[in-house]
Amino acid sequence: MGSLVGAITGSTKAAKRQAQATRDAADMATFKPYTVKDSFFGTADFGDRTASYELSPELAQFRDLFYSSALEAIPDPSQKLLFEDIKGAGEDIFRRGVGTDINAMASDIYGQQQDLLAPGRAAEDVALAERLYGSGRTDFGTSLGTGGYINPEQYSSALARQQVNSAMSADAIDKAYARQQSDINFGTGLFGLGSQMGMQPYMDANSLLGLTGGVENMGMQPLMLGLDIGSRALPGQQAQSAGYMNAANIRGAADRANNAMFTNLMMQGAGAFGPQMGSSVSGLFSGFGGGGYQPIRGGSAPNMSYIGG
Repeated sequence: MGSLVGAITGSTKAAKRQAQATRDAADMATFKPYTVKDSFFGTADFGDRTASYELSPELAQFRDLFYSSALEAIPDPSQKLLFEDIKGAGEDIFRRGVGTDINAMASDIYGQQQDLLAPGRAAEDVALAERLYGSGRTDFGTSLGTGGYINPEQYSSALARQQVNSAMSADAIDKAYARQQSDINFGTGLFGLGSQMGMQPYMDANSLLGLTGGVENMGMQPLMLGLDIGSRALPGQQAQSAGYMNAANIRGAADRANNAMFTNLMMQGAGAFGPQMGSSVSGLFSGFGGGGYQPIRGGSAPNMSYIGG
């Protein structure tokens, strides 16, 4: 019965228009990103819950170049073995420096220096002996107060050599410490060099991948631009939606007023046929009363609320 009344008064059609207007207004206020085409960076497309971008041919070439270069920067097995050999050599030298016996090394250095001086000193001894023999002073000696005699020139030569030997002994110890420190420093540096040589290719590859990511970020600019334009347009769309809803509400209010006026006219018209008919029609539009028969002018007739129910 309600559908019949709604069709007669137009309320059903008005309600449908109002519902459709609400849906249209809600759709109007929905965020809509903008597709960006023909950008230097590339293009961006937006679909139903999807978004995609494509690099321009120029940027795609850069991306592929950086990516392939990153792969080429990775060392091959022979390079990795070389890096490990350098590290191993550095470790061996470092261990040698740390384990240095300073006294033994100083003695070795001193002995080497003595070996270098030996030929010259031997020649000096021969020359001195010839001078003493030629001057007849070979057996000439001077007492040192210790119960013995020594040739003055031979004594001076021996004393000078002893002073040189003492200085050489002290210098040998310093050189031993210096060599130890040199081994430690050199071993540490060589080990670090091997480590750096082993890591540098991966760092280069990572940098190249970073450049690849930078190119991809540039390619996303159209995508971000489309989102930004859509965001800036959204307040206007919402305002347009609100205006559309206001217009729809005004139209709905007018429809309801017209429906009420039409219903009232129908009730007045039905009342012209008599109180009983007016009462039945009134029930038709206000609650749609229950079925049954009511006596009219002494007879029986169906209640108007039952007709077509």
